Amino acid sequence: MNKIGAFFKLVRWPNLLITALTMCLVYHCVMHMGSTWMFTLMVISMVLIQAGGYVINDIFDKDIDMVNKPEKLIVDKIFTERQCKLFYIVLTVMGLACALVASIMALGKSFITIFAFMVLLACLLYTYSQRYKKELVIGNLIVSISVAFAVFLPWIFQMLYISKHELLLITLRPLMQFSLHIVLIYTAFAFLMTLIREIVKDMEDVVGDGRSNCRTIPIVWGIKTAQIIVMVLGLLAFVMIVYAKQYLYDYGFVVTSYMLYGSGIFMLVMLFGNVFSLLDSSLKTSKQFHIQSIAMKISMLVGVLSMFYIK
Repeated sequence: MNKIGAFFKLVRWPNLLITALTMCLVYHCVMHMGSTWMFTLMVISMVLIQAGGYVINDIFDKDIDMVNKPEKLIVDKIFTERQCKLFYIVLTVMGLACALVASIMALGKSFITIFAFMVLLACLLYTYSQRYKKELVIGNLIVSISVAFAVFLPWIFQMLYISKHELLLITLRPLMQFSLHIVLIYTAFAFLMTLIREIVKDMEDVVGDGRSNCRTIPIVWGIKTAQIIVMVLGLLAFVMIVYAKQYLYDYGFVVTSYMLYGSGIFMLVMLFGNVFSLLDSSLKTSKQFHIQSIAMKISMLVGVLSMFYIK
C-alpha cells in the first residue's frame, strides 16, 4: 500500500465523503439555501476535525487493531506514531481554523457559539479515543452524538446567521421552521443508526477489545444482551423510519419517503441476522457481525441520499 492511499485509509475517506454529502444535502435540499463560502468552510472544518478524530483513534487503538484487523494496520506499519500524531494536530488545527473563519464571517462578534461547538467536538473525539471508547455505553453515545451533530449543524449555522439580519429572519422564518422538523428527523435517524452500528462493531471486535480491557456492552453484559439491545434499538429506529416516511409522503416528498423505507429494509436485514445468530450460536462470529455492520452502513447511506429528493 502506498503512503497516499494509506493516508486516505487512515482518515476513513468514505466516511468523510458521507459527512460532507450529508451536510450539503441538509443545507441545499432540505433547507433550500444557496452556496456560500461560509458554509463551505464549515463543511471543510467538520471533515478535517472528523479526519483528525479517526487518526487519533487509530493511534490509541493500535494494540486493539493488531488483534482485530492486523492486515489493515497503518499506525507503526505504514506511518510511525509520531507522523500520525502530526497528522492529527495539523488536521485538527486546520479544522478549527476553518471553523473560526467561517464563524467570524457569518456571525461577527457572536462567532463564539459555533466555534465553541467545534472546539467541543474536537475535544470529545480526542477524549473518546483516549478514554471513553473503553467505557461502557458512553463511547457509543459520543460517536452517535458527533454524527448526529454533523446533520444538525447546517441548520444551527444558518439560523444563527439569519437571526442577525432582521429582514432575512422575517423572510426565511417559515422555511426554517418547516425545515427544522425534517432536519430533526434525519438527526434522530443518524443518532439511532450510528448507535446501533457502533454496538454491532463492538460485537465484531470483542476479541481485541477484551484483551485491551475495554468495557464495551458485549464484554460487560455479554454478546446475547448486546444483540437484544441492538434489536430493541433497531425496532425503535424502524418505527421512526415508518413515521418519517409517512410524514414526508404527506408533504409530497414521495421518492424521499420510499428511499427512507428502503433504508429501513436494509436495517431489517441486520435485525434478522441478529435473530438467526441468537438462535444459532455458531453464527456469532466476527464475519457475521461485519456483514450486519455493512448492512447498517448501506441503510445509513440510502437514508442520507433520500434527502436529495426533498425539493
